[in-house]
Amino acid sequence: MQLALRRCQAAGIAFWLRRVAASRAAALSLALLLATAVAALDYATGYELRLAILHLLPIALATWAGGTTAGMSVVGVSSLFWLISFRSTHPYSGEVFFYWEGIVMITVYTTFVLLLTRLRVALSRADQRFFRVLDELHAAVYVADQASGTLLYANRSLARLLAVDPGTLKAGDLAQRFGLPPESSEAPPSGDFVAREVRDTTNGRWYLVQRGPIPWNPARRVSLQVITDISEQKQAQLVHRQHQEILHQTARLAALGEIASTLAHELNQPLTAIANYSGACLRMLQAPRHDRRELVAALQRARAQSLRAGRIIGRVRDFVRSRHPTPTECDINALVCEALELLEARLDDHVIATALTLSQDLPTTRADRTLLLQVVVNLVQNAIDAMADTAPECRRLRLSTARNSDGAIVVSVADQGAGLAEAASEKLYTPFFTTRSTGLGLGLSICRSVIEAHGGRIWHEANADCGSIFRFTLPPETPG
Repeated sequence: MQLALRRCQAAGIAFWLRRVAASRAAALSLALLLATAVAALDYATGYELRLAILHLLPIALATWAGGTTAGMSVVGVSSLFWLISFRSTHPYSGEVFFYWEGIVMITVYTTFVLLLTRLRVALSRADQRFFRVLDELHAAVYVADQASGTLLYANRSLARLLAVDPGTLKAGDLAQRFGLPPESSEAPPSGDFVAREVRDTTNGRWYLVQRGPIPWNPARRVSLQVITDISEQKQAQLVHRQHQEILHQTARLAALGEIASTLAHELNQPLTAIANYSGACLRMLQAPRHDRRELVAALQRARAQSLRAGRIIGRVRDFVRSRHPTPTECDINALVCEALELLEARLDDHVIATALTLSQDLPTTRADRTLLLQVVVNLVQNAIDAMADTAPECRRLRLSTARNSDGAIVVSVADQGAGLAEAASEKLYTPFFTTRSTGLGLGLSICRSVIEAHGGRIWHEANADCGSIFRFTLPPETPG
């Protein structure tokens, strides 16, 4: 953008120079008239003011308008005026001093013409290079008059984009096609460039349009527009979001495999209880006499166990169900307790003692409950795996919730496993990096993406005793 801005500024200068060069005849006539006027004024004052230096003005005008030949022509005319009029009145004691002054003056004039010519050529070549670079840019660039909407410059990329001759268009046509504000609208504050993403209604492609005022010439207010095709970036973003959804789904399915044994263990208890209560009811009904209250109590217990089994299945189903995020008000303490209920059987199988330290003054947070549940479950599962080689009597899992000084909610999961090596810590949140032989390396990567999507962060540190502590923060729900 800055490169295009500098080049269009140079294009504005070149535009003014071309206008001057277009009136070459008028410039040469004016230069000769000025040279005559300077010579006449110098003669009229008796050369007491020594105005020969003012001949540089007509020489500069002629050189810039007509090049070296025109400049040297005015040098010759000015020198001739000086020679004819000053020869008879010069105050020098000898002719050699008079000619020496003439040689110095002509040398200065000639050097001035040559330097000015080189400057003119350098600017012209720079102008050509700038226009060539602008024409080779992949982005479409054009300059429009803010008052009339006329296109003052358009590169070849704009012609390819529109498939028409840009000379037949006005800025209003482009604004209508890309949904841009008209050129006559108020310029951005402080002359800054503004950028917006727009969609071409003709071909459906996405473009990044950068717009801002630039210097052109004092008589015109113009704006530079740079249109860059970002359709591929938009497509890449879409593919990235799809990949993230696939990763989330994969992580949920991987978690389902790990929870399968937990599900079987948890369902076995209520199903066994239901069978026992049902058998007792049958025996009481087959007896000649039975206590109706005991029969009702047994049926109520069987019903309670069936509801418990349904809740277990429902929790697992919601956990692995693929759906779009649905932010709701979440109670973090309740969510932590539910995660432990999901993994209760696995914690029992690994003989892990669990300690809960839940702050009672936590605010609610607005988040997707299922995704946050997945984060807590993943961290607890990692803690269980980390303590696989720890002595059973030393296996302790501590979960806590609190608020930090900024008011954010902090959830901590601490284990007493072997801890993490420094090399592993650096790559821990990288997708497909795992320290387990049977792991997929997606759990912590998913946790980070979920937490960051909710405006928080996740990190880990060494436990004071042994093992590791994983923490993540969540912003509290903002009122109204």
